[in-house]
Amino acid sequence: MPHYRQWITGKVGEWLQGVDGEGRPTVYALAVDFSPFRTVTSVEPAAGLTVVINPGVSTDHAKVKKAIHELASSYGCECACRVTISGSPPRGKGLGSSSIDIASALLAIRELLSLQMSTAELFKLMCRVERSDYLFNPESMVAANPSDGSCSIVGRAPKCLVLAWDTDPSAAVNTEAVQHLDVARRSFGREYRELAHMIQSGETETLLRAATRSAEINDRILPKIGFSAARKFAKALPKVGLIAAHTGTYLGFVLPEPIDPDLEKYVRDFFADRYPARPLVFRVGRAGGAS
Repeated sequence: MPHYRQWITGKVGEWLQGVDGEGRPTVYALAVDFSPFRTVTSVEPAAGLTVVINPGVSTDHAKVKKAIHELASSYGCECACRVTISGSPPRGKGLGSSSIDIASALLAIRELLSLQMSTAELFKLMCRVERSDYLFNPESMVAANPSDGSCSIVGRAPKCLVLAWDTDPSAAVNTEAVQHLDVARRSFGREYRELAHMIQSGETETLLRAATRSAEINDRILPKIGFSAARKFAKALPKVGLIAAHTGTYLGFVLPEPIDPDLEKYVRDFFADRYPARPLVFRVGRAGGAS
């Protein structure tokens, strides 16, 4: 019996989340190719469609089912299968959990049914179900509209180490109820367009400055605990960027490769002095993605 497995490593916040020249949302997800959250999705033929997310834990699977039904309707196929998703990240944190679940399920079903669909087509389908992140090509910088599903690759992601932490473990952000944030971001539209040009420059130092500024703007719209101290720390280190989950609770320091061991230790000491838990480690720009 055919049995397909799919891995999506997800993201940790965004390089930039703002609006374009027409006021539409635009997101440069900080997609990663190494994450402490290893999501594995398996799909196998079954009598009907069933979806299980993080077996043993009560997790809503309605969006994944809706996306699979949308796939079946759009491409005239029958998606009778059992989908099991393990290791999905916590919800409402800015780690792309819902997008990971849907994207990995659709990719696995694409292989199971031998469907000829590009990842751009899959992303459009995802956005018809919910506001989604483009996570298929972690080696690339992708500008995406999370509402209408338009997207374009604008360059390669720099090789980086991200040391991230949850600023409010008890909180979660409902990404389907944050349209007011898009409206608030329109007043920064001109600056967001400038930051987008910086991100697309191909220069890592310029990218990190843009990401830090996007995080600063976002903290005026959706404040995070401890942001001021993190911003001050990052600003004092020219080779370190600060990234935020613009609709979540995570912050992170970005260290471009080659990593200076003394700099990494200095950044880790920031956590040791302030938080009981060690930072989570993510890596960017190393592996190829789905096609």
